[in-house]
Amino acid sequence: MFNNVNISLSGILLAALALTACEHTPPDHRDPVTLPVYSAGDADNGAIIYEEACGQCHQLTPGSNKKGPQLMNIYGAPAAELTDYDYGAALSNSGWVWDAKTLDPYIADAQKALPESKMLADPMPDASERADVIAYLSTLRMNAPAVDSDGNPVVDTKSTHMNNEAVEISEGAENKPAASF
Repeated sequence: MFNNVNISLSGILLAALALTACEHTPPDHRDPVTLPVYSAGDADNGAIIYEEACGQCHQLTPGSNKKGPQLMNIYGAPAAELTDYDYGAALSNSGWVWDAKTLDPYIADAQKALPESKMLADPMPDASERADVIAYLSTLRMNAPAVDSDGNPVVDTKSTHMNNEAVEISEGAENKPAASF
C-alpha cells in the first residue's frame, strides 16, 4: 500500500515540477563596439581602478550580472539594453548611449547625473581617473556569440572537451615563455 502511495506522490511531484519549470533565459550580450578606443585616458591604469571601484558590482562576462550589469561591449552601447538585467526606470528611460560624454558624469556621481539611478557607487571626483576607466571600458570588446534558433549560445564541443591525445613539445620549449608559441 505504501509503495503505491509513494509512486503516486512521486508522479504528482514530477508533474508539478514539469508544469512549473522555469524557462532558461540565455545570457544577453551587446553588439560589438564600433566606436574607436577612447584615447584620452590610460586604459591600463583604468583596468586597475575598475577592479577596485567597479569590479564588486560589475562583471565582464555576458550573463554574469551582479548588483550591476556586465559591462562587456558597453562603450557605444545604448543604456539599459540587456534583457537579462533589471535596470531602474531612470536609466531605462534615459535614451543614453554609453560614450565618454555620458560615462564621465555618470561615473563622477551617478546620483547627480541621473537622479533615482540604481547605481550606488561612491562618486569618483578625479577626472583623470574617470578618463582612465572610460579608456579601459572602451577596450572591452567581444564578438556576439553564435546562437541557435531559440537564442541559446551554440557551444563548440571540439574546443570545450578535454582529450588525452599526446602533445609534441619541441626541443628547447621548456625554456620559452608560453606567449612565444
